[in-house]
Amino acid sequence: MALAPGGPVTANIAGGYCVPAADPGTTLQILIPGATYDRSYWDFPGFDGKYSYVRHASGSGKATLAIDPIGVGKSSKPSGVQVSAYTAAQTVHEVIAAARKGELGHRWDKVVLVGHSFGSLTAMMEAGMYDDIDGLVISGASHAPGPGGILQIQRTVRPALLDPATSDSVPAGDYTYLSVPGARATAFHAPGDSDPAVVAADEATRVAGTIGVLATIPVFIPTTFGIDVPVLIANGRADKVFCAQGGGGSLTDCASADSLHRSERPYFPKADVSTYVLPRAGHSINLALNNRAFFERASRWIDSI
Repeated sequence: MALAPGGPVTANIAGGYCVPAADPGTTLQILIPGATYDRSYWDFPGFDGKYSYVRHASGSGKATLAIDPIGVGKSSKPSGVQVSAYTAAQTVHEVIAAARKGELGHRWDKVVLVGHSFGSLTAMMEAGMYDDIDGLVISGASHAPGPGGILQIQRTVRPALLDPATSDSVPAGDYTYLSVPGARATAFHAPGDSDPAVVAADEATRVAGTIGVLATIPVFIPTTFGIDVPVLIANGRADKVFCAQGGGGSLTDCASADSLHRSERPYFPKADVSTYVLPRAGHSINLALNNRAFFERASRWIDSI
């Protein structure tokens, strides 16, 4: 992978590839987790697979590739100042190219990006810059993050090297990687729609993000105006980070699918936009008690495009 278009190949992207053996089909979903998550967000371990988007997709005969974004998990970890929103989009673009060419063992005719939180911002940016996908699922994101939810996250940020949960997973001596301990329960989950054991497991498995990503988050916004493929936007009604109902001060109205559509539709003037709101759920909707409703909605929508 190159960190910039036309640059030298200096990095790799790791992922979990799940393809139905009997009939792989023609569509590959590339799953991108949010900041402070690795690909296990899409295949959350334990709990009899209840919180695994990958397992649900596999059960309905759909192929998935859940990736560790650049700088995360088993993917390459350049200096954190090199890992930006641009870098994230560029490396996903190269994964898509490899899937189209058959370099993953099967030539995929249709590619759908599925993102969560910052992974959704990455997916939107990739789609807007490179125009190389067939559909886009955005979850846990909007164009108007609320200051309240962001503050809940920012006040716990510390260098990843100083956090025991992340110190062994970042480049030695690199203080541009950041950890966010304690934010899961307060910012990512809705108390009435989450299992405390899942919240604890989620907190225990947090991963580091980078200062480059934080500094470049807003650059995704203008890229969405050029997206011309079908888009599904799915948020939890009680999302504290990106929705007004969560109490984080967002301008995005997630009270219903219709209100979410009114909030987000202006940013996608060329796209066919569908919206979905998961009742009671917080920011990390894959980990909500009623997550299956989102899984099934996404599956039906992907079948329809």
